[in-house]
Amino acid sequence: MKNLLSHSLLFVIITSINIASINEVSAQNLERFQGEVEAIVERYTDYVPSSGGNSDSTAINRVRPLAVFTGSSSVRLWASLTDDFPDITILNTGFGGSTYAELFHYRDELIGRYAPDMVIIYEGDNDVTGTDTVDEIFAKAQNLYSYLAQKLPKTKVFILAAKPSPLRWNLKSSYDSLNIHFANFARENEQFSYIDIWNPMLGDNGKPLPSIFLSDSLHMNEAGYVIWKQTIGPYLQVSK
Repeated sequence: MKNLLSHSLLFVIITSINIASINEVSAQNLERFQGEVEAIVERYTDYVPSSGGNSDSTAINRVRPLAVFTGSSSVRLWASLTDDFPDITILNTGFGGSTYAELFHYRDELIGRYAPDMVIIYEGDNDVTGTDTVDEIFAKAQNLYSYLAQKLPKTKVFILAAKPSPLRWNLKSSYDSLNIHFANFARENEQFSYIDIWNPMLGDNGKPLPSIFLSDSLHMNEAGYVIWKQTIGPYLQVSK
């Protein structure tokens, strides 16, 4: 059953337990992509509500639902994103090769300031390659989810599974565990939904389709983004 008290409980429990994990990040420079973030903020200035965070009062009149796609380079490099969802106003605030800690650090600049109708998050891919355990990664993810529940309680949030890739296939067990955390969290919190992009990217042999990746075996080509479009699209249509 969905947790009817998810917003308040999410904030109290997660904030008290997990917020320290963000403050204790010392080895990672949370502002290494500062220049990129500043460019994104400048690019989308006209989409910020002009008064009081009211999404009905924006510099650009909001006649369509507004969705923020954010996260790491798999979002940043989605060149066809706005064309793929023409009935929705899309802001692509993906940056660098970011992590959940970095997205949380820039949560206001890249998400909150736009008062979006929908937020689609892709993080976790790079987190798994670092020194944090899966539980530690998910704790940092929950800090962001708590913020969204408090700041944007009417916004629908979609958590994308961390994708499979040939380059990082040796980390499959960690990605599997992290995606289970994502799915379970969304199942228990009404505002959130989990979108499984992992399985659609696998071939009949159960491994990542090599044909949908660039030569680095990590980032996707156009065929990979077609799969993402086909997988994510139905969720956005329901939420409009």
